[in-house]
Amino acid sequence: MGRSDAGDSAGDPAGVPASDRVAPPCRHAGACGGCDWQHIAYHAQLRLKRARVAEALAEVPVAAAAVSGTIGAATPVGGAPWGFRRKAHFVFAQRGASIVMGHYRRGSREVLPIDECPVHSERANALAFVVRDALQRAHVPAGPDGIARHLVVRVSASRDEMLATLVVTRNDPSRLKRVMRDVMASPVAPTGWFLNVHPKANALLFGDDTLRLAGRDRVREDLAGTAYLVSPDAFFQTNVDAAEVLVQRVLAAIPDDAATVLDLYAGAGLFALPLARKGVRVVAVEENAAAVADGEASRALNRISAERCRFVVARAEDALARNAIRQARADLVVLDPPRTGAGDVVMRLLRDAIAPRRIAYVSCDPDALARDLAVIGGRGGAYTIASVTPIDMFPHTPHVETFVVLDRR
Repeated sequence: MGRSDAGDSAGDPAGVPASDRVAPPCRHAGACGGCDWQHIAYHAQLRLKRARVAEALAEVPVAAAAVSGTIGAATPVGGAPWGFRRKAHFVFAQRGASIVMGHYRRGSREVLPIDECPVHSERANALAFVVRDALQRAHVPAGPDGIARHLVVRVSASRDEMLATLVVTRNDPSRLKRVMRDVMASPVAPTGWFLNVHPKANALLFGDDTLRLAGRDRVREDLAGTAYLVSPDAFFQTNVDAAEVLVQRVLAAIPDDAATVLDLYAGAGLFALPLARKGVRVVAVEENAAAVADGEASRALNRISAERCRFVVARAEDALARNAIRQARADLVVLDPPRTGAGDVVMRLLRDAIAPRRIAYVSCDPDALARDLAVIGGRGGAYTIASVTPIDMFPHTPHVETFVVLDRR
C-alpha cells in the first residue's frame, strides 16, 4: 500500500486532528502489529478509508461515480466495533521454561505476549488461553525451533460451534494427545480439534497436512439466508457482519432479466450460493480445491443443484480462456481477487472476450483495484463505474474493502 494522506500501514495517518484521537482500549495497542488505528475515533476511521479509496481511484481513466461514504460495522451508541473477528490467530514462542502466546510486534517477527485481544471473539480468546496452558502442562516446546507454532480458532457467528487448529512443526503424539485431552475437557472446548503439520520455515499460516483429531470437520456459518460449511484451514471472511453486507450488495447488482453469473475467485461460494438461491445460474471458478470442496458441501446443505451452481477448479485466467466459460455469456461477473488484484490478463479477457453487461468487483486493496479498473476502461472506455462503496471489513486498521459496480457502455 502506497503512502497517502488518507492513511498508511505505519499506524499514524496524516491529517487526524486531536479531536478525533481516543485512548486505545487494548493495553497492547502500539506495540502489537495487529490494530494500527485503535487511537483514532471510529467515525474518523471511516472518513479516512473513504478518502483512501477516492485517492486511489482519482487517476483511473474510467467514467466514475463518486465514492460513497464507508459502510461501518455495527457499534454501540457512540462506540466502536469490538469482538468482530471470528477467525483468531495466535503465535507461540518459548521464553526459558515458559510458553508465551500472542501476536507479532509491529514491524518484526518477535512475539509480543498478550493477555487480551478485544477485536477477537471472546470465545476464541478464552479457548486460546486454555490451549496455551495445556501446552505448558504437557511441556510442549514452542516456536519455529520447538513444536507449537500457531493456533487458529474459527468461531461461528450464528451457531454454538468452534474449530481449533494447532499448527506444529512436527507431530509428537504422546505430548500432543495430552494437550487435546485437556482442551476437549475444558468448559470452552471446541466442536472440532485439528492438528496441522507445518515444518517449513516460512510465513505461511498452514502447512500441507491437516488432521482432524476430534469432533466435527467443519463449522457452520449462516448469512444472507444461506448456510456455509467451512473447513478449519479454508478461507472465509473473518468479519461475518461485513461479509453479509457484501453479499447483499452483490445480490442487488444482478441485472434485470439476468440468467447467468460468472463468479471468479469464488472461494467456498460466499457469493455463488446466494446468487444461485436468487434464481440465476452460476459458474463459480476457484483454484483452491479444498475451498471448492467446502463450496460443494454447502451447496448440498442448501439443496442447490449442481446445474444451478457449478464449481470449476481452475485459475481465473485459465478458466476465462476456455471456450466453455466464454460460451456461458455471463450477464454479471463477480470478481473477488486476492490483495494483488485480478491483473491485466483477467481484466482484458473480461473486457474483450466475456464482455458481461455488468461487473461487481470486490477489492481488498485500493491500489490494485485502480490498476484493474484502468484496464477495463481502456479502448475508449468499455465500462463505466456505476457505484463505489467502501466497506469496513477490518476496523481499527488501514485496510478497506471496496465494492464497485461497472456497467458496459
